[in-house]
Amino acid sequence: MDFTYILLTFTLILTPTAFGDECKGCVSLDEYNFDKIITKFKVVIVKFDVSYPYGEKEDVYSRLSSDVAANKDLLVARVGVQDYGDKNNEVLAKKYGITKEDFPVVLLFVDGRRDPIPFPAKKEWVIDDFRHFLRDNTDIYIGLPGCIQSFDKLAKTFVAAPKKAEVLKEAEAMLQTEKEGSTAMIYIKLMKKIIGEGAQFVQQELLRLNKIVKEGKINKTKKEELSQRINILHSFAVKSKDEL
Repeated sequence: MDFTYILLTFTLILTPTAFGDECKGCVSLDEYNFDKIITKFKVVIVKFDVSYPYGEKEDVYSRLSSDVAANKDLLVARVGVQDYGDKNNEVLAKKYGITKEDFPVVLLFVDGRRDPIPFPAKKEWVIDDFRHFLRDNTDIYIGLPGCIQSFDKLAKTFVAAPKKAEVLKEAEAMLQTEKEGSTAMIYIKLMKKIIGEGAQFVQQELLRLNKIVKEGKINKTKKEELSQRINILHSFAVKSKDEL
């Protein structure tokens, strides 16, 4: 492992935080170390918020940090902004067009780029939405309930492939030895749908299924089934680096 990475990680562990200890794995950034840290990790997700955040949104962000703690390519960070006293990090927040009325705001930095991707302000703060956000906008692997990693990887290949039928054949061959055959079949059926109806099928189907789930007119079993299908659909919505 790179010595710089080890040293940086050790330094971050020892860095005092203004947030307290509730968010396990979160790293506190400020206007002095922000640019240095952002460029050292492949992906950094940062929440700009008040100095001492609490509530459901903070709980969701804390769970995200805990869930992805083992991924060395992804850093979960927070910036505590004060609008009183020394006004810590207020300049940093303004740099990204963030005011206290906007809190909390989550930005995603990929490959050290200075133009972050914002987590949609109108999006619900639920753990799966953050997982989808990371998967759709980066090339790091974030496992989702009901997904198969090998087929997720193949889905990404399928999206970029000019000859999608060849990738479909590969998926059908993999099905023969896949223990989770019924789940693998969902990937194959989606590949066939995309070949037949075009890439727009993914977003159309996501909109349709999300609407059904949010309306809440289905039983728990059906909701879990549709949620699994939504997670798999996101495997086909992965963006390439050029699109980030």
